[in-house]
Amino acid sequence: MTTQELKRACLATALTAGALVYSPVFAAEPASPLTIGGAVRFNYIYKSWQDDYKSGFFGLDTARLDVNYDDGFRIASAQYRYNNFPKGQGGYRQHFLHHGWVGLRFADQSKVQLGLTQVPFGLLPLASNNFYESIAFYAGFEDKYDAGITYASRPGALEWQLAWFPRDGGYYGGSDNTAPASNRYSYNIVRDDDEQGFGTGQDDRERNTLVARLAWHPHTQGKQGKQELGLSLLSGDIRNHAGRDTPRRAAAVHYRGASGPFTLMLQALRYSYRTSHDATQTYGGLDANTFVMVGGFGYPYPVATKGNIYIANLSYDIPGKLGPFGGFKVYNDYSVLHKRVGNYKRSVQNVTGLSFSAGKWVFYADFMLGKHHPYISPDFGGLASTAPEHEGYARRVNLQAGYYF
Repeated sequence: MTTQELKRACLATALTAGALVYSPVFAAEPASPLTIGGAVRFNYIYKSWQDDYKSGFFGLDTARLDVNYDDGFRIASAQYRYNNFPKGQGGYRQHFLHHGWVGLRFADQSKVQLGLTQVPFGLLPLASNNFYESIAFYAGFEDKYDAGITYASRPGALEWQLAWFPRDGGYYGGSDNTAPASNRYSYNIVRDDDEQGFGTGQDDRERNTLVARLAWHPHTQGKQGKQELGLSLLSGDIRNHAGRDTPRRAAAVHYRGASGPFTLMLQALRYSYRTSHDATQTYGGLDANTFVMVGGFGYPYPVATKGNIYIANLSYDIPGKLGPFGGFKVYNDYSVLHKRVGNYKRSVQNVTGLSFSAGKWVFYADFMLGKHHPYISPDFGGLASTAPEHEGYARRVNLQAGYYF
């Protein structure tokens, strides 16, 4: 059986499973199945390597609109975002569809979704506690949304998801100082940009991605706690400018355990991409097939074609309130990318932080430490090659206030 035949067979299995339990839930409808909301968020940011802003800077992070529909049987969700970053953050604007899908929830609580929907891979919904997420996010394996169809089994001790994405989530609009193909929320393999990128001439896209995820929730006997053990597999194509497809593969195992106020998240992820780049599609004399261009939030950067990502997060929920403030959580999120090609140096990210809320306000205070990282380092070499003069750790502080309505 060919890869394409296998993908079609798996997709047919998921749809058949959904059809077997096709039965509308005729519970009483809520007063209004349609809800509209959104958020406005502001950041203060300090970067240890940014001499022009020694005291940091303040500005808008995101304004967004959310639309959700749920009548018990038919479900839908969409979110559109607008960013207008200050000069210290690049001084640019962009807008994009974060997600947008329609679906059905069946009598056994399983569901199917069609559209721009989350890729069911690894720890869900996020592999992090902090606002900037983990290295997996910047490599395209966390909080990612692509265009396709997903089926999720009913919640229970053993659950599974199966998804097929014929293409990525596409790109949207931005100001002149952004790379058009990278004006998107999710980090995907994208076309490089001559002015706002690295000028490699690489022109790749993600296609025909099949994802399977299995999660087991063992019952904890005699203890107060929750656990999840999971396995995720991903197989897809990288389509280059000449129309030739090469394979991309990834696998992850994860664990999430909660005991009282403590929560532990662990994940080990391995990925491998095979590319078909000409020797000229490179920069700095690097082997053109040891990296791909990955883009999001306006700009592309190189990511090693083979690597292992390890994540270890620990959080503690502080009980009680302090005046109007509550929901206090302290955490430390650690992630590292070991690159298995090109003798590239590893990329590291550690975030120690606190989150809390007051009514419709949500706050984050994050201290970030990292190196060889596109957002926590002066060497914007991304997650592949890095400048040797920036071997040490850099620091970034992020203070955020967001109003959700």
